[in-house]
Amino acid sequence: MAEESSIQERRINSKFFTRVIYFFPVQLLFLHIKRNHILLLFWLVLFLYVSGNLGVGFGIDTLFLAPIYMGEIGAWSFLIMGFSLGGFIMAFHIYSYILFSRDFTFLATLSRPFLKFCLNNMLIPSLFILTYLVQIFLFLTEEELMNSGIVFIYIICVLVGLFVFYILSILYFIQFNKNVFVISGKTETYFENLGNDKVKESNFIKKKKNSRVNVYKNTWRVDTYLSNFFSINIARSTKHYDKELIQKVFTQNHVNASIFELALIISFLGIGFFRDISWLNIPAGASIFLLFTLLIMLFSVLYSWFKGWTLTFLILAIVSFNFLTNRFHLFQFRNYAYGLNYDLKPKYDHENISELQQDKLKVENSIKENIEILTHWSQKNKGINKPKMVFINTSGGGLRSALWTVHVLNFLDSITNQRLTKQTHLITGASGGMIGAAFYRENYKKGIYGETIVNSNEMKRRISKDLLNPLAFSIATTDMFYRFKKHDDGKYIYTKDRGWFFEKNLIENLNCFEGKRILDYKLPEYHSDIPMMIFSPSVVNDGRRLLISPQKITFLCNTDTSLFSGKIALENIEFSTLFNKNDPQYLKMSSAMRMNATFPYILPMVFLPSEPKIEVMDAGLRDNLGLTTSIKYIDNFKNWIYEHTSGVVIIQLRDREKKTKIKDKQSGSLISKLFTPLTNVYGNFLKIQDYRNDEMLNQLKSSFKGDIHYVEFSLKEGSSDEISMSWHLTSKDINQIYEQLNTEENQKSLQKVSDLLLH
Repeated sequence: MAEESSIQERRINSKFFTRVIYFFPVQLLFLHIKRNHILLLFWLVLFLYVSGNLGVGFGIDTLFLAPIYMGEIGAWSFLIMGFSLGGFIMAFHIYSYILFSRDFTFLATLSRPFLKFCLNNMLIPSLFILTYLVQIFLFLTEEELMNSGIVFIYIICVLVGLFVFYILSILYFIQFNKNVFVISGKTETYFENLGNDKVKESNFIKKKKNSRVNVYKNTWRVDTYLSNFFSINIARSTKHYDKELIQKVFTQNHVNASIFELALIISFLGIGFFRDISWLNIPAGASIFLLFTLLIMLFSVLYSWFKGWTLTFLILAIVSFNFLTNRFHLFQFRNYAYGLNYDLKPKYDHENISELQQDKLKVENSIKENIEILTHWSQKNKGINKPKMVFINTSGGGLRSALWTVHVLNFLDSITNQRLTKQTHLITGASGGMIGAAFYRENYKKGIYGETIVNSNEMKRRISKDLLNPLAFSIATTDMFYRFKKHDDGKYIYTKDRGWFFEKNLIENLNCFEGKRILDYKLPEYHSDIPMMIFSPSVVNDGRRLLISPQKITFLCNTDTSLFSGKIALENIEFSTLFNKNDPQYLKMSSAMRMNATFPYILPMVFLPSEPKIEVMDAGLRDNLGLTTSIKYIDNFKNWIYEHTSGVVIIQLRDREKKTKIKDKQSGSLISKLFTPLTNVYGNFLKIQDYRNDEMLNQLKSSFKGDIHYVEFSLKEGSSDEISMSWHLTSKDINQIYEQLNTEENQKSLQKVSDLLLH
């Protein structure tokens, strides 16, 4: 008896195990893993995004976990996120159904087969939804410092958005989703009797007698399936159903799904095309869901047409498209520097650059003009016996660097009775740091000219406002549809893209720079009412630095050629000299800042009207702190500075401290070692610049007779690793940046600046 009982128990366990393995949701998961790698890739990317394991350094996780709509994180933003996630999940179901439905012929016998398929295909989406909601709660409570009650309301909004989309989908598919009984006009009893040979074959069945057995030889085994949320049913056999009848069921379901897809695609394109309307600027995370939805649907359409040839077709299409774009210059859209005349095209070659930059008269005139500016600076500071001249270098690093720059400059001015900005002669740097410095200088200028200024708290609030969501929204909805729209800048007309929208949102956030050209800063800088600023974006074509200033700065681009017998590699190019016939002074201030902050792929590279065409990007590519420009300026006027000042103070505002730790490259996985030659160069990119900067400072100390003081303010390595280098800051990020002035090193730097400028 015991042996029989044991056998019976094993049979029960075996039956239970079989039922679990051949449960429809489990079989669908196996099939996805085996054949549906494209869809799994989309899910993997989303899982990595929301869990903070991909793109966290650029703030991608915040797009999903703290979505912004109409300028704030709120119920509507999470409702839209839920709705768009519902669209992505439905696209996942549609593509899976088109791909797999014929592997599960029992579906054709179910009422509303597509909806039943969706229910059983929810294993991966359910896991993602759970992960997403947990990450939202953790992020909003820990990073955005929100109350748990508010966060729960936002989570409910996500679920409501999902529910609304699902209701709309169900209402659509209930009307059009049919099974074998509806299409054939036969009852379920009829086919059951047919399977048991209790009814004679009808004329309809006789014609297809030979196709009745084993509708598909390679169908996947399914024993049970979810018929609703609370019921599991046995999958019925379809051997006695007509093959063409089942094919008709799947075909009509595919057609209905395609119509649904088309409606979603049109909606996506409409949102992108009419994004000038503020309420259509949905959260960037939602637009990424929609972009993935669009891509899945395109794959779905291609698979419907090409079946097993889909991947081959995609590879051929990509290769062909690449050839056409290179051969016929199709879809090679350009981003513009707004205000610049693109009708004239000066030569960009060694001979022309050398002729312009080595012109003695131009060099002498630029030196003369800057001596006059220095004299005005001296007169502005005449109340101080031999004042110290301040040079500020500020690093790139997105909004964290922008806020850090504003915070430090404001604090230094407060402890020096505004002497810092008054004694600052030149500000240089890259990316976010220069945007922060330009904003601070603009507010200072308003105070000088009697205009209304904002207090320090308001300045910091404005500079830390989100820029990533509208930027990512532009990327996700593709610039292609926008480049056919035009923007009238007064003199010239340009196409719109994410670069245009970045400037638009930057101006709105800061509530300044509207309509400002670099020409507007020529006289204030000339009279030393405000410090000079020199932007230095990098030329992609050859790595040169393009120096942008309303003043004449040809001397910074001039090189002594007496040491060289052959050609000399000219590093710096004066923007106003090279494009002297292209209205260089009419360049928008916002465009100058953007050109200086064009991080690859995030912002589009700016092309300039030369022959051949050149493109520029982030100044940090060559000099993340702008120290090269400052040192060359000091070197050119070292005698004047020595005679009229009591020394030079170089202040560096760094978004990360100098790294001195040495990594052990002998450790790591095999794959990591394979990529070490590449990752080593990229990982040490800023270190290499620091080595060069320290060497230049030592050389300057040897050549300059006066005193040189170097002061550094930096975000500690631990904090800057946590704060993303993006155009978005969380509440926790902002608090961490504020706290950094309290570190021992930065407190010493504050005291040093105070002693240098007040004593």
